[in-house]
Formats: sequence, C-alpha cells, structure tokens
Amino acid sequence: MRIGIVSDVHANVEALEACLQALDERGYDYLACLGDVVGYGAQPNECCALIRERADVTILGNHDAAVCGRMDYGYYRLIARQALDWHAR
Repeated sequence: MRIGIVSDVHANVEALEACLQALDERGYDYLACLGDVVGYGAQPNECCALIRERADVTILGNHDAAVCGRMDYGYYRLIARQALDWHAR
C-alpha cells in the first residue's frame, strides 16, 4: 500500500494543489493529512475543501485546533494570532 502524506499547508492552496498533483503523478492508495490545514495563508476555506475532498484521514493540527476554539493560542506570535483570528471568522 502506498500512502500519500500532506502536512502543514497553512492555507496555501497553491502549495497544496502542487503537492496533490505530485502525489497523483506518483500514485497512492491512501491519503493522510497530518494537520495544520489553516494558519498564515490566504485560502483557508479552499484548503479545507480540498482536504475534505481528497484525504482519507485528517489529524487535527495545533493551528486547526486554535481556529476551532479547541486550544488557546494567546502565546502564538502576533502574525499567527492575527491569521488564526481571521481564519476563525
């Protein structure tokens, strides 16, 4: 079984699409997302939609948990807090 893995996309849909294309070209049987789909980048909704569509399993990353209100991110750097606040809206 060939397992494809994506991780730490941080709302960069162009990077996610490039990774998925590379995985498609190489072939895989199962796709796992190891979290941090959101955070920093400008396309959180697009990245979440692609991961929902393509991944067989997704693990909640710390940035994902912060956006969902499942962890405090008050200690994150300012730019990270600002991005997560925006993504949570």
